[in-house]
Amino acid sequence: MASVIDKQGNILFFGQLSWGNLLDWLVTLCLGGIFMLTVVSLGAVRPDMQLVLLPLYSILLFLHGLWLALDDDSPKRLSHVPLWFVPGVLWVLCSVLWISPVAWRGWYELVSILGVFIVLWVLCNNVRSRAQLWLLIIMSLAPALVAVFNGFYQFFQDPGRMVGGVTGYRLEIHPEFLGRATGAFADPNTFAAFLLILLPSLLIAAAVPRFPLVLRLLSLYIALMFLGAIAFTQSYWATVMVVVLLAIVPWFCFRTLKRRLLFSLLGVTAASVVFAGMVVYHPLFKKSLQRAASEEGEGVRLVLWGEALAMVAEHPITGVGAGAYGASFEQSPRVALADVPTTPHNDYLLVFSQLGLLGVILFGVPSLYILYLAWARWRKEPYAVKLRDAKGTIMPPQRFFLSLGLAGALAFGLCLTMTFVFYVPALVIYGVLALSILIKSSFSRRITLPVSGVLRLGYFLLAACAGGSFYVLSSSKLEAQALELRGRQELEHVVDLRVHVSGNTELLDRVIRLYEDAVILDPANVDAWLGLSASICQLYFRNPADFEKIGARAIRAAGRAVELSPRYFKTWLQMGVARSFHGDGEQAEVAFIRALELAPSNSNAHYYYAAFLGTYKDRREDALNSVKQALEINPRNAAARRLQQKLLIL
Repeated sequence: MASVIDKQGNILFFGQLSWGNLLDWLVTLCLGGIFMLTVVSLGAVRPDMQLVLLPLYSILLFLHGLWLALDDDSPKRLSHVPLWFVPGVLWVLCSVLWISPVAWRGWYELVSILGVFIVLWVLCNNVRSRAQLWLLIIMSLAPALVAVFNGFYQFFQDPGRMVGGVTGYRLEIHPEFLGRATGAFADPNTFAAFLLILLPSLLIAAAVPRFPLVLRLLSLYIALMFLGAIAFTQSYWATVMVVVLLAIVPWFCFRTLKRRLLFSLLGVTAASVVFAGMVVYHPLFKKSLQRAASEEGEGVRLVLWGEALAMVAEHPITGVGAGAYGASFEQSPRVALADVPTTPHNDYLLVFSQLGLLGVILFGVPSLYILYLAWARWRKEPYAVKLRDAKGTIMPPQRFFLSLGLAGALAFGLCLTMTFVFYVPALVIYGVLALSILIKSSFSRRITLPVSGVLRLGYFLLAACAGGSFYVLSSSKLEAQALELRGRQELEHVVDLRVHVSGNTELLDRVIRLYEDAVILDPANVDAWLGLSASICQLYFRNPADFEKIGARAIRAAGRAVELSPRYFKTWLQMGVARSFHGDGEQAEVAFIRALELAPSNSNAHYYYAAFLGTYKDRREDALNSVKQALEINPRNAAARRLQQKLLIL
């Protein structure tokens, strides 16, 4: 009977029987768990979902430290390439501390960036065998199948079905997205980008002579499922990207120019015919195309891109600050939209507008250099090698992995041009996976670690402390952000249903507690202070006689927001509201005017000022003029429309 362990102490598939190899497998499984849970948690786009995943990053660094301490490789070498991105991370930190007018949102972005850097560092230094890399790739594909099946179910059966919510309350798909496949995500654009990033790898696996025929057919079948799911998202920018990828992927799969051109033409033609047929013969796709062609559909990107370029022109070197695109858009004197965007739907412009030329250089140059060297290495690799004991040829593993990495990075780069990839952690870590494959295949490890008992313990303690520090730093920020988001959504619900004027006091009290807990966890979270002030103001409708006490309490919360962010118009707007509830009309008007100075083209700023003026009979005309401006900026402002009708009647 054959032995499970060979003479060198290696186990089939597992590799060397050692503590270092065992820990490397545990690191691989932890990484795979992060990939899977991040996807099925709506892409970890919400802070409460990131909070659930946060311990996994600390465990990952803990296991990495154990591996550094117990692995017997000599000399012990680590990859230097991830360190190229450290200056970019430090620049984000500087932007948060000294540049961003909304630093609390910048901290939220910085936490996401640190998590991505941890994944990149561990991926480049662990997962050392091909068996481990294949396991990680398989684990990363598994949630995609769940997402695809859910997307098909949404399209054909239940458009409101969601999976992956890890919150303690029910989540629902936005009504705008009903009838469109969202998979394991909250919106169709993210789902389409997720499938686009994975699609080239499946097409390459199906086309190149590397796997047995049955696996190649399975890869092709899954790729066709992905194409169908992308079509069901009805995201037409994604269909354009599919056509582009089908034109490019054959250049990674075939050797001769003739075959490359032939399969590019076939792929582009087939995709164009199928997508055109769906639009022509299915009314749902025809309706979605009309929506996409409108100014409120895909065309809104032109407005967002134009404003991002205007921000770049105003702050070309430093940008407007980390996390500040949405706030800067709200305060723009040039444009206004009914719904305030947090991203320009183009992540190149997002980085340029928020971090300036410095951010583009610090993150872009290392990425382009990695792609360049990987491309050069790919061109030098032979397309196929002959098998020793069988007929035919097979693509060598080095070229195969480089093809997967380059095609995945290309798809990731294309998605960056049309959607908000950097605000969805699931999409970013899949891009990091493609980048780490290129680093592993193109660069040697150049950092040599000295080895001794004391130093091994030091490596472990350093990694463990880094994991613990990351958890401590991030957990309070994420939990405060999650509580603020929950409080904001419940406060909107309370106001819409007019619960604040009913006898049910429990709901409003719960909202206030959510905001109070948020400011305790993160006293620098201005959104939480604003929400606390706004929710306290609603107490007036419960007991108007206590207006002075309620107003004073609301002023204290709004005042803290003004102290933390005096350049953000919402802090002054809420200060005006709080002072008006307190009965201090003169100071309230000063605050409203300051808000209008900061955001002259913001519909809500004009509406709140009009509502304030409307309380004075002798200033009714001024109130009408102000509410008219609010409606000119945003005709869909329902509150302003109701106020205008009330003022006209009076």
